Amino acid sequence: MSETLPSELATGVPTYAALRDQLRVEILSGRIPDGTRLTTASLVDRFGFSQMPIREALQSLQGEGLVEILPHKGARVLSLNTRRVRNIYDLRAAMEVLLMRLSLPNLTNAAMAKLAQIHKDFKESVQRRDIDTIFALNSEFHRMIYRHGDNEEALLIYERYATLLGGLRGKYGYSEVRLDRMVDEHALILQALRDQDEDRLEKVVRAHVEGAKADLLERMGGK
Repeated sequence: MSETLPSELATGVPTYAALRDQLRVEILSGRIPDGTRLTTASLVDRFGFSQMPIREALQSLQGEGLVEILPHKGARVLSLNTRRVRNIYDLRAAMEVLLMRLSLPNLTNAAMAKLAQIHKDFKESVQRRDIDTIFALNSEFHRMIYRHGDNEEALLIYERYATLLGGLRGKYGYSEVRLDRMVDEHALILQALRDQDEDRLEKVVRAHVEGAKADLLERMGGK
């Protein structure tokens, strides 16, 4: 019996995107283990979709680095081990520094006021340990800044890895210490943006990413 996903007609979301999102959740949660073969035929049987949206979903997941498409053999789930996580965070640091610098001259007073409100709400969600809201506001804080960078290519790279790391965070969570430090680090980023201090901004952003990397690797059991 095939599984049912929300239809494109009902949600406005393309069928391949709904399938991609479902498979991403299962891969990042470990329900689909590393090395698993995902054949078009098996996914047709499971979800009842035609081959086209399944192929589009697998191609999208390959672009995210979650699977490798094998000619005439479907796809294979790639390992998200600690080595890959380190590499991803190193790339993310470079992208975040670039996007912060590009965004700096474009952030209006209205945008800064919005960021300050997001930070206030984020701080309160951390105090409550409201994990779902913490995830949402952390993403909103960064994306609010980076959208002002006017570099779609860099933003796409950032989004690709933010999706992967967000999935891993959903699985492994944050340490208590990390949650409190995120509040302080966001405050430092805000102040550097207000002061238009590029050098200080780069330092606090790199420290922010390094702190996130160390915390996630520790929770994954990495050395």
